[in-house]
Amino acid sequence: MSPTVLAVIGVLFLGTFLLYQWLLPKPIKGVPHSKDATKSIFGDIPSMLEHLKTQTELQSWILEHHKQLNSPIVQLFINLFRRPIIVISDAREAQDIIMRRTKEFDKPDAISDIFLGMSPNFHARLPTSEDWRYQRKIVQDLVAPAFLNSVAAPQLHLSFMDLINMWSEKARLAEGRPFTIKQDIYETALEAAWAAIFGIEDTATVTRNQTTLLSSKQTIPLPTSIDEEAQLPRAHAPPAFHAVLELTEGIENIVKSPFPTFSSLWQRYSPSGRSHLAVKKRDLAKEIAKAELRLKKNEGKEEKITNAVDHFLRKEKAFAEKAGRAPKYDTEVMRDELLGLLVAAHDTTSTTLLWTIKLLTKHQGIQKKLRSELRSVLASAFSEKRVPTANEIISCQCAYLDAFIEEVNRWSCTASLASRDTTKDAVVLGHVIPKGTRIFLMTASGGVTRPAFDIPDHLRSEQYHKAGGGKKGIWDPNGIELFKPERWLVHDKETNTEVYDAFAGPHLAFGGGLRGCFGKKLAYMELRLAIVLMVWNFEFLDLPDAYASFQWLTGLTQVPVQCYIKVAKT
Repeated sequence: MSPTVLAVIGVLFLGTFLLYQWLLPKPIKGVPHSKDATKSIFGDIPSMLEHLKTQTELQSWILEHHKQLNSPIVQLFINLFRRPIIVISDAREAQDIIMRRTKEFDKPDAISDIFLGMSPNFHARLPTSEDWRYQRKIVQDLVAPAFLNSVAAPQLHLSFMDLINMWSEKARLAEGRPFTIKQDIYETALEAAWAAIFGIEDTATVTRNQTTLLSSKQTIPLPTSIDEEAQLPRAHAPPAFHAVLELTEGIENIVKSPFPTFSSLWQRYSPSGRSHLAVKKRDLAKEIAKAELRLKKNEGKEEKITNAVDHFLRKEKAFAEKAGRAPKYDTEVMRDELLGLLVAAHDTTSTTLLWTIKLLTKHQGIQKKLRSELRSVLASAFSEKRVPTANEIISCQCAYLDAFIEEVNRWSCTASLASRDTTKDAVVLGHVIPKGTRIFLMTASGGVTRPAFDIPDHLRSEQYHKAGGGKKGIWDPNGIELFKPERWLVHDKETNTEVYDAFAGPHLAFGGGLRGCFGKKLAYMELRLAIVLMVWNFEFLDLPDAYASFQWLTGLTQVPVQCYIKVAKT
């Protein structure tokens, strides 16, 4: 072999070796990590994929790194050829980052990747910029008391009563057998969100169509065993509903992908994705056109918020007049905002309601106590043998109900994490995290659903010390993993009663700070209405073990794989 050939081979080998070394994960100095991950260009991805062969969620795999490395801060190499992700499992540090250190930590984040394909202009994925501030001004009145109490509450009450009626028909046909309710919850929540955004007169009656179908059946074929699932017929959802639900379901692939940006764009440009987004574009354009006609018809009349899209157009008209330009109604930004709100509003609350029902079923004593407390504070409705009104439910003072809702939020960890990117080099727990690094803040972190790591105070930020560690209390590590609404109640000596304390301890269900969950108030209202109506109308009976699994699936939220009920009328 000639010297030239040998030289070429040598250069190729050297180049390959140097390229391989360059592609190897580069850990951030001092932050604990798996040593094996830095020996392969694939980092932690093989370990993650091995976990997903037998599991449907990622949270336990991520949190296991904290346990193995005995550290509240670790780094993972799960985005191929990109910087490691910093993961923090400590509630106090997470709250400090999202509430007090907003100039160091901002969007884009994991949500930005998730919505890139379906709603690239959705305000929740934008950095804190003028564009974000403009869009936030458009939507901010949707969480004001006027909208929540006069528009959202009645429509949510109506939607959940439709669900109650449908379950009554299901229970009649099931004759004491368990039946699945997962799709029911998602469709009802989407229906409620659709009504609040586009107006009740245009709401697709998916749940009512389902009730009509079920009520037309005298009987259905049933399994012999009373403990076996009853298979019930389903009505078809309209195309727009189907498209939104399919787009939401596709988020699972983005979350579990080593290339989240690519996977999100694939959702947009794949044949099925293009089809769903075309339906979205057509139907949202129709709703915007209807709202524009209503705006012209009501011009000069007293403005009253009746739904979200009408409000958006009024806001845009006012901003345009102030800026001396023509208003722009049917735009990509408007459609992306509407779709983003639909997906976010129905998916997170739906998942939390699924966990609520599973927890009510598992904890029969808690369910009975909650029902008893509700009958006491809603005494008029109980004595009159009627369902409480929307106004009665949202205005009633029931400490145990508030505690129950907050404990569901804490225990279920519906959103598996909050995330931010560093906007500058930032020090976190004594480690310098470079600008442009993605940070994961686990909701099931130390101090929330598991004992916290012992972190010396000198490792905390200056902002943390100025705030005195924050207003939130600290959970007792003994029994922190248990579902216990009473942890949110404290004894009031003046009234000699148990009162709800929102600051009893931490949870991260809604993030926090300037970029916390925009729809938090709406979510609490929706949970309150749904839980009261469900517990008021049904007793959720124990389930056979085959239908009582608490396994979950990682997507936009942590979704229970199973959700069945056996019910009796109260």
